[in-house]
Amino acid sequence: MTEHETAEAGPDGLVSVLTQKVVLTSDWLPAYQRVPRHLFLPDTIWPGRAGMNRQDDRVIRPEEPDVWWQAAYRDAPITTQWDDGAYTGPGKGKIPSSSSSMPTMVFSMLDALSVEDEDRVLEIGTGTGWNAALLCHRVGPENVVTVEVDEACAREARVRLQDVGFNPLAVVGDGARGYPQKAPYDRVIATCSVGSIPHAWVEQTKPGGVVVAPWGTGVRRRSRCPSRRR
Repeated sequence: MTEHETAEAGPDGLVSVLTQKVVLTSDWLPAYQRVPRHLFLPDTIWPGRAGMNRQDDRVIRPEEPDVWWQAAYRDAPITTQWDDGAYTGPGKGKIPSSSSSMPTMVFSMLDALSVEDEDRVLEIGTGTGWNAALLCHRVGPENVVTVEVDEACAREARVRLQDVGFNPLAVVGDGARGYPQKAPYDRVIATCSVGSIPHAWVEQTKPGGVVVAPWGTGVRRRSRCPSRRR
């Protein structure tokens, strides 16, 4: 079994992999069980070739439901949008513009966030909505603000969140600016790589709060996250 595979394709198999890696803790297990990953994936995904043994990167759920399900429960990232939605073909587009992060990364970052019950959390990069849903279960949807630059991604994520019974404040906007209207926050988490921490995030975080973001050296400064995830 490779690092991209699960013992059995499905939520329980992925739990086994993540617990063996000591990234899915007992604090986050109830959230994982409440909002499984497949509920936050579109019908068309690009899981890549890692462990998939296929020529075509694209998987369409109605056409290949078993392959789609297996991809959903591998511990691997899944591209869910290319070129801001302009490319939907069978291969790869130019730039992956939204994805569902590798579950190991998702739960490692959530663990690093060290949330307390009822903490107010600002998420930068709604993506598919999965990370926001996990946060909603943990701290309550009334305590979650999530910002997404892509209007279509934000709209689809909002529907998925509502389908599982969560209604956090989902904002379309420039994540680098945070969301000062609901500041201050106890925790800030970014689901996109950054080369520097925007000062707005620091200003909107309470003293003693925590900011967690994937650090990418050499990332070009942009007004939007260069790689939206989850």
